[in-house]
Amino acid sequence: MKQAFVRKIRVSPLILGKVFLVLLLLLPAGSALALPGVGQSARRVVVEDPDGRAMDLAFPREKPTLILYEDRKSATQNQALKEELNRLAATKAEAKQIQFVAIADTSDYRGWPLRGFAERSVRKKSAEVGQIIYCDWEGKFRKAYNLRRGVSTVLLVGKDGRVEYAAEGKLDAPARSKLLALLWAQVR
Repeated sequence: MKQAFVRKIRVSPLILGKVFLVLLLLLPAGSALALPGVGQSARRVVVEDPDGRAMDLAFPREKPTLILYEDRKSATQNQALKEELNRLAATKAEAKQIQFVAIADTSDYRGWPLRGFAERSVRKKSAEVGQIIYCDWEGKFRKAYNLRRGVSTVLLVGKDGRVEYAAEGKLDAPARSKLLALLWAQVR
């Protein structure tokens, strides 16, 4: 009977690291591994404000819904978009036909005593911006949409409950213009 020879190949961690880096670089630039695609049905998730009042984000809804999901690290990435939305809300009557939902990923702060600090911080920020900021204490929203931590995410869900726009990271001027055009098309 022939004896099979098994040869063990040892690969250095340095080579494995280089292979992983090359594979990572082959992903399309700016691609999200899990953002919902345009036309996909939005998922139902329940979030709550810092005082425990729940908001059930079930779709479809009466109004198109613009969702901005951020954590502490990504809160300033889309500051230009937030400023633009505030200006439009003050000047365009159509803005009342849009539901804006700000969600903070507070999953790192769900235990005592950190939760109390996070609740106070979110309440204070909500008062500053004049907008309820909902909390994702268990990371359910982030998990439902497979969002990355540390990255601002913008989702536009149409009245029909289908995703019209999904992007992560800082939106440049052309991306913001595209988002706003899609938003206004939803209210006309």
